[in-house]
Amino acid sequence: MKTNDEIMDILDQLKKENNLSVSEIARRVNMAKSAVSKYFNRQRKFPLNRVEDFAQAMNVRPEYILGYEAQTVYPERGTNNVEHNETTIVSEADEAVDFPTNFSHLSKGQHFYFKMKDTSMEPIIPKDATVLFKAQDDVQDEQFAAIILNEDPTTLLKKIKKQESFLLLLSENPDYAPIIVSENDTIEIIGRAIRVSYEL
Repeated sequence: MKTNDEIMDILDQLKKENNLSVSEIARRVNMAKSAVSKYFNRQRKFPLNRVEDFAQAMNVRPEYILGYEAQTVYPERGTNNVEHNETTIVSEADEAVDFPTNFSHLSKGQHFYFKMKDTSMEPIIPKDATVLFKAQDDVQDEQFAAIILNEDPTTLLKKIKKQESFLLLLSENPDYAPIIVSENDTIEIIGRAIRVSYEL
């Protein structure tokens, strides 16, 4: 994926080609002119979760702005044989998570805990927080999901942003770069985050 400066170079070029002002771009993407101006002045990083809006405003595909060309929709393989007739709590195999849960408030299905090991989702999900997930193989746009990417044994916790032909896996912490899931990647969504708990 291109760097922030490379992305803004493309947007600068598109701005000139389409004879657009910052005000008009801000209107089209429904953002404040001051915020959009800071992106073009390189005072603030371009928000990758808004790439689809900027692409539509400039009549290009999001892949063009990001420097990624895709041919087909991202592949998705999910967790099969999930029982939904009862509530089950399981833990990651390598985790020793023991957190009190009020089972009566959980929807039916399998649930599992995830121990946050880094700061990628701060401030919403702090490091060492315990996250409760409902086991499912798909999530809605902008929801938090537990993900296995390219069969790596590390379970990722990311916000899902669905594009037309790829996925963005977003962190809340701006120090962590987004991950683009393309047609060459395999992704398994194993659950949706429904609750975060941590010790004070």
